[in-house]
Amino acid sequence: MAQDRSVLPIPPAPFTGTIGETVATSQAGPEALQSVRAPEGAPNVFLFMSDDVGFAMTSAFGGPVPTPNFERMAQAGQRYNRFHTTGICSPTRAALLTGRNHHQTGTGMLSDLPSGYPGYTGRIGADTATIAQVLRLNGYSTAMFGKHHNSPASDRSLGASHDSWPTGLGFEYFYGFNGGDNDQHAPTLYRGVQLAQEDDNDKAGKLLDQRLADDIISYVHNQKAGNPGKPFLVYFAPGSAHAPHQAPKDYIARFKGKFDHGWDAQRVLTWRRQLAMGVIPQGTKLTPRAAELPAWDSLTSQQKAFHARQMEVAAAMLVYQDEQFGRVVDELKRMGQFDNTLFAVVLGDNGGSGEAGPRGTLNELRTIAVQNEREDWLNGSLDIQGGPQTYQNYSVAWAWAMNTPYPMVKQYASMLGGIRNGAIFSWTGHVAKPGAICAQFGHVNDVVPTVLEATGIPAPRRVLGTDQKPMDGTSLVSSLATCQPKAPRTQYFEMAGKIGLYKDGWWLSGENGRDSWKEQSERGEQPQNTISLYNLDTDFSQNTNLAAKMPEKTAEVLAEFERQARANQVYPLDHRFGSARIDQAAMLAMMAKHYDYWGKDVSVPAAGGAPFLAMRPFTVEADLVLDSATSSGAVVALGSRFGGWSLYLDKGRPALFWSRSTDPAEQFSVRSDKTLPAGKSGLRMRHETTRPGAPATIVLSSGGVEFARLALPTNLLFPAGNGEMLDIGRDRGSTVTEYNTPGGRIEGDIPHVRVDFD
Repeated sequence: MAQDRSVLPIPPAPFTGTIGETVATSQAGPEALQSVRAPEGAPNVFLFMSDDVGFAMTSAFGGPVPTPNFERMAQAGQRYNRFHTTGICSPTRAALLTGRNHHQTGTGMLSDLPSGYPGYTGRIGADTATIAQVLRLNGYSTAMFGKHHNSPASDRSLGASHDSWPTGLGFEYFYGFNGGDNDQHAPTLYRGVQLAQEDDNDKAGKLLDQRLADDIISYVHNQKAGNPGKPFLVYFAPGSAHAPHQAPKDYIARFKGKFDHGWDAQRVLTWRRQLAMGVIPQGTKLTPRAAELPAWDSLTSQQKAFHARQMEVAAAMLVYQDEQFGRVVDELKRMGQFDNTLFAVVLGDNGGSGEAGPRGTLNELRTIAVQNEREDWLNGSLDIQGGPQTYQNYSVAWAWAMNTPYPMVKQYASMLGGIRNGAIFSWTGHVAKPGAICAQFGHVNDVVPTVLEATGIPAPRRVLGTDQKPMDGTSLVSSLATCQPKAPRTQYFEMAGKIGLYKDGWWLSGENGRDSWKEQSERGEQPQNTISLYNLDTDFSQNTNLAAKMPEKTAEVLAEFERQARANQVYPLDHRFGSARIDQAAMLAMMAKHYDYWGKDVSVPAAGGAPFLAMRPFTVEADLVLDSATSSGAVVALGSRFGGWSLYLDKGRPALFWSRSTDPAEQFSVRSDKTLPAGKSGLRMRHETTRPGAPATIVLSSGGVEFARLALPTNLLFPAGNGEMLDIGRDRGSTVTEYNTPGGRIEGDIPHVRVDFD
């Protein structure tokens, strides 16, 4: 009799033996010793999702970046050229892991920006259990590696709830980072919910993607050694090619001069290659450049050199990712596990990222809202790009080129450039035509139904006591044997007020006019969307608007969007993005005025858990017990060199380094001539200012005596990057400044730090 797997955990089987007063009069029941097992013959499952990789970036889909390992996977499996994501990180990842529409999971927007509506809580709900939870409770080993962007910032500290972490969502093992991005050279990483030990965080010469691949290989070795018959779920989400674009120097050098022709010419080159490969159908038109994007020929020679180098770095980063993916796949082949593994490879969680705007950036979070980096600083950066001194992202125009032939970029749920990504599914013996390109509509919510059909596990109706919402996706297993380009399908899209709807070949676009590199600033500023209609069966690239010619069809499809929106918790639409969605007054009201930190081993995420130590008056007081009068190390360090400050000791002398970015014109420092004594002492930092954006003064003192004073032209500071911390007695990740001790470890003790706001 087949085991009932509709309720998880699977209830234990009834005892079939007999129990007497002694063993001699009893009969054991074999089921009492059996653990839950996966269905007979169920394959391993390998999920892969890269980050901010546009449809046309990889060579597997006709792009300019050579990715031979993705190409090998495509030749073993099948490519999907009408596969879709949600338009931005967290929602796509929630849909990937649950098989539901992103609003149904509570993740209608970035988890960093939750709001008090059912579709926008920022947390995957218990009624939309993840594939990791379902497979774990059906006898699988489950592990995740890389980027997890499905925890609100308030959940990311050691003292917060960890229900939204990978280990709370069904992954037995997690090695990676919790947030939107991380430094590739000096990442802050976690094992489970604990910060990884320093030997994991200081692997000289190994960028983040290689560290993740190493850990996957080690995990699979041990998993198969411990239980060779037990299948695994491995989810590899490297976080590249999201900003920061960083790569080894020799990888960047491979692309020198390869993009000097610029984004306009690159679109044409890629479009022609896609046509020749069959990645896009014959007759597909190349959509024009939007007016907001500069023409390559309008740039100066210095600007062209800057932008060409930015694309060289992005290409190098993707090559590095492809190599690490290939290392893992090669090891699965060596172990004999490849043929018994279902691979679902999604090349990007959205289109290429345009958040850096037309100018590009050397510091993603420094410029995401205020794009005013010095032109001289940008143009003089060629030699440092991609290294540990930049946290860069390329121009929106390069992102647009990486989405060829479609219009626009990430965030545009109204445009195919924001939501159409390449996908590859491979499962040895189940692909009718290896290497084929399938034009059947696919969506990231199809991955879980595909996995469930392949493993023979039903979608559960109850998980851990909670009734489950039905799956919104459709299994693609049958399409591996017989692709059905005309298969009926309806799927809505929405992101920050931009809307779309696909229905049996028709595409409705509702565009609100907000550029993806700008914020909608006011709660009441809710524009009307401009509605367009396209027939994607004959207009693959969304080029020809038919709304004026077909008003009745337009109204029909718009009405379908409204039905889908009401059924999927999409309303209310909120056209704001970024910090504009945060109620600043309410956030500050919720913050305490006093914070205590007990010990030199404290680290709290700078974005989520730590007080906001910038742009307003505050005082930091530290009790010190120094080993000597020449002790060095960080006392309190916030953020990194890309945005942060450090109160530290330089051979006993109190010092402060304040950095808005790695531009020397935005870095300020002071060091006292006086030293602190060995043993017990105190150090006080006072930050005086009047309002956000105003100048500030920082005064360092001890025992009522002023030691040093620093005048700042502005108090504007965004602690960066997303993985950085408020650290006591050290400086994790990318450091704010250079120290005399490794990682800024204090030579002594810091029993207590107090933070007070006026």
